[in-house]
Amino acid sequence: MRKRVLRRRAGFTIIELLVSVAMLGIIMVYLLRSFTVQHRTYTVVDETTELQQNARAVADLLERDLRHAGMLVPESGAVCGVDDTNGPDILFVSDADAISPGTEKVADFGADTTATTVAASATETLTVDGLVAEPSPPRPAYDTDGDGVADSDFREGAGVIVTDLADPDRGAACGVVDDIPSATELTVIWRSEGLEAAGTDLVVIPAHVYEVNAQGALERDGDVLVENVDDFQVAYFFDGDGDALVDANEYRGGTEVAYDASDAAVEEDEIREVRVNLVLRTRFEDPTWTQGVFQNLENRTAVAGTDGFRRRIHTASVRLRNAGNR
Repeated sequence: MRKRVLRRRAGFTIIELLVSVAMLGIIMVYLLRSFTVQHRTYTVVDETTELQQNARAVADLLERDLRHAGMLVPESGAVCGVDDTNGPDILFVSDADAISPGTEKVADFGADTTATTVAASATETLTVDGLVAEPSPPRPAYDTDGDGVADSDFREGAGVIVTDLADPDRGAACGVVDDIPSATELTVIWRSEGLEAAGTDLVVIPAHVYEVNAQGALERDGDVLVENVDDFQVAYFFDGDGDALVDANEYRGGTEVAYDASDAAVEEDEIREVRVNLVLRTRFEDPTWTQGVFQNLENRTAVAGTDGFRRRIHTASVRLRNAGNR
């Protein structure tokens, strides 16, 4: 008889399979955890880089505007602003690109207006002239594109600064152009408290306006520059005694004293430096970030606590090149 030989077939036992599955599960958990950490790190680095780039780009534009502030316009109309201790500030900077000098003196630049006062926190339509170049005598031409229409330099959404050439010490008023009904009219929504006392020689100066909208985005002339803005605070150095040194109570809007553009005691023609603080936050919250804190800037009180967002603060102090040299 032929004897049958039984061979043992190769395979895994139940215990071996269970051990293998358990080891594979542990490896997968560690791999997924490592991937999650790496992804979070990448996101944080990407968000922080974007934050810094945005802050740098906005700061470059803002500092450029401030360096040109006051060029060929009255010193009292170089900058103007609204100081808010409970929210972001608003900054107005004279628009140097709107200037076409002609042959007039520096103190004459500005669009003349028939208004003698500026309403406080209201909407007002100003009648202005000098918006386009006049051949005889030469006047400042607020019409850079040469179409003879006022909207080339006074634009809807942009700003205006009003000052009194006859009395530059009486303060300034600043607002946003809401409408241009005609070549000689500007409808302005005033942001500052206005100029209540009657003046004799008011002029309207085109300006860039930096303002944080309701969605938390910083706008320049109504166009969004950057989103996710926590705060925008501005302080102004008034060199009242002309010694070029920061003395007590000369930095208004900072920690010393509030700034009010309509205050007769505040003389805008003495502004020599502007300090800007811009606070940006990341787009997304990092649940692992617990070290972030809200900071108080200038005369605005900080909000306590942390919310998981990473933040960057950019602070710049810019001397006004076109002020204090006349």
